[in-house]
Amino acid sequence: MNDLTISRSPLDPNLRESLIRYVYGVVGCIQCVHRQLGPGMPEYIYQEALGRKLVKEQFDVRKELVYHPLFDGEALESYIKMDMVVMMPRGNVIIECKSIKEITDREQFQTFGYLRGTSFPIAILVNFGTWPKAQIERYYYHEGIIRAF
Repeated sequence: MNDLTISRSPLDPNLRESLIRYVYGVVGCIQCVHRQLGPGMPEYIYQEALGRKLVKEQFDVRKELVYHPLFDGEALESYIKMDMVVMMPRGNVIIECKSIKEITDREQFQTFGYLRGTSFPIAILVNFGTWPKAQIERYYYHEGIIRAF
């Protein structure tokens, strides 16, 4: 499917619950980093801290993973570089880190592009620049449709 659809319709409750459980440990690591560092640090500080925390919790993490999107069935020379990808058995999880006032369409569309370009099923967009909690948005990509969960 070539068209990208961002759906506002809710996911099936069982699928939603399954996805939440699937990323539970990753989200817990994000929350731990935010609790310790709080807002106000540069993005790369949060990326390093989150990478360390995920490795400590025994996640298989790839930092700044480079991916060459396909065009007409061939890999492009150009690439996207994602902040972090957690390699997981049922589908890799993209983590895009920000340290800004609030998440806007720009950051969301960047994350959606990563989902579409890689066909990975899940992305977590996290903004460490908010208080009292990190702003965490989770997305599920399946059959050309992106849904928040």
